[in-house]
Amino acid sequence: MTTTSNGINTLNGQHDLNGHFGPVAPATRPGPLSGKRIIDFTWAWAGPYGAMQLALLGAELIKIESATRIDHSRQRSLAMGSFKGGVNQAPMFNEVNLNKYSIQLNLKMEGAKQVIRDLARTADGAIDNFRPGILDKLGLGYDDLRQINPDIVMISASALGATGPERHYTGYAPTFAAMSGLSYLTGEPEEPPVMMGGSIDLRAGTAAAFAMIAGLHYRDRTGIGQFIDASSSEAIGMHIGEEFLHVDLLGKDGDRLGNGHRSYAPHDVFRCASMRAPEAYSEDHKGAKSGWLAIACRSDREWNALCECSGLDHLRDDPRFRTGLKRWKHRDELKPTIEAWTSEQSAVETAETLRAAGVPAAASVWGSDIHHSENFQSRGGAVSVRPPETHLRQVLPPPWKLSETPAEIVSPAPRLGEDTDYVLSRMLGYGQDQIDALAREGALE
Repeated sequence: MTTTSNGINTLNGQHDLNGHFGPVAPATRPGPLSGKRIIDFTWAWAGPYGAMQLALLGAELIKIESATRIDHSRQRSLAMGSFKGGVNQAPMFNEVNLNKYSIQLNLKMEGAKQVIRDLARTADGAIDNFRPGILDKLGLGYDDLRQINPDIVMISASALGATGPERHYTGYAPTFAAMSGLSYLTGEPEEPPVMMGGSIDLRAGTAAAFAMIAGLHYRDRTGIGQFIDASSSEAIGMHIGEEFLHVDLLGKDGDRLGNGHRSYAPHDVFRCASMRAPEAYSEDHKGAKSGWLAIACRSDREWNALCECSGLDHLRDDPRFRTGLKRWKHRDELKPTIEAWTSEQSAVETAETLRAAGVPAAASVWGSDIHHSENFQSRGGAVSVRPPETHLRQVLPPPWKLSETPAEIVSPAPRLGEDTDYVLSRMLGYGQDQIDALAREGALE
């Protein structure tokens, strides 16, 4: 890792004499999962993102890929659609596969399956996000791998889990959200449910990573491996536990609330004149963008502080707003009054003023605001990586700061099959004749 003149942390691939990029660079200090080897069968977005969390924490992730079944995130961005470029230049793939090795195997070939079996003997875990039964049909499911390595921990993160009548459903982020019940609750009360996208995949992937860590911890304490059946939809459903309680207690579903709350008011997002005062903008950020301010008053004390800061003291004496319950009942009348004030204010500065007075408030910031914020930069800022066949790009750092066993980005995402020879020869001890035979068989496609 080097540091550029502008302070951005930069990772460059390690070139050998032939100009190829070598294996994953060692971390400056071992991460908490250092020494763990995990076979990564994942593809698309949720699975690779979850596997990457393990790699950021120091685990050795060996991503299984094939030219006969390209990870579609190598061909198009799930957020922005198709792009111009080759399979090693895809933005999405390069975002969610940091710190990984890539080995190219055609799992329809017996030789490739034997490579997986040999990897399983040395591995601590395996992770996939296929439909249930896909790896079993190939002879590479959990029951097959545990015959080779009884201690292995394997997690399969499918749309709706490996059991039940809907186990064969396929899915991706919007369907995970819809089938979890979360989409139904998202949006304004009189409007349709809102489709939810990429963030759902990232939540499902993170839940899978957490389960893998728990499985590895149990194995380290007991010596017993296990299979973890993960439902991506259930992982999202965890976020709406209060709605299940609502049905259990009242016998009906809750209503869509938009930005509202079932008890508090004001509890909403209010339009502001700008994100911040015009004079606060740098040369790189000219102009005052329109902004939004989130305010949540949970008590009379916070309400009184809001009235004082806003100059709306007369609202305290208004019989419609004297108690929390009355404010909630008249919330539709309260919002335009408050927004008349916020619409003349800067979101950032007003949020700071309200927080100083004890009112929970925050500007709804843009990605660029976070990127350039003093707080983000003081915590390390973005990490700039240069994948072998594309331009320098900035990625978010790990969200955890571990004092003794840091999580680090040490390498860009790999090229397709970049580490095939390294994994076979250095990790598994295959001789060149054996590797050449696999290539002739078509196992390394």
